[in-house]
Amino acid sequence: MAPIDAVNLVANHVHRWMLRDGSGTLPAGRIVLTVTEDENQWWQFECRSEGDRHCITGNEWSRFVQPRINAMLTLYAQQDGYSRPHL
Repeated sequence: MAPIDAVNLVANHVHRWMLRDGSGTLPAGRIVLTVTEDENQWWQFECRSEGDRHCITGNEWSRFVQPRINAMLTLYAQQDGYSRPHL
């Protein structure tokens, strides 16, 4: 699994995370990014490209980040086209 990007979540990430896709996995435009933590836990986040970056936003993202402030999150690309964060 190639890392897409990593972040130490802080309060301003509650509204959005601007990331650089180091793996080239994320497509341009608007997508719904399905992210899994394990086989039983998954989320869907709004993601859109903005130049050479991607922005993850939306209500589901805000609910995901709020209890994880100060956690390190790494987003990895997987062979099946989905991504998995490791906290």
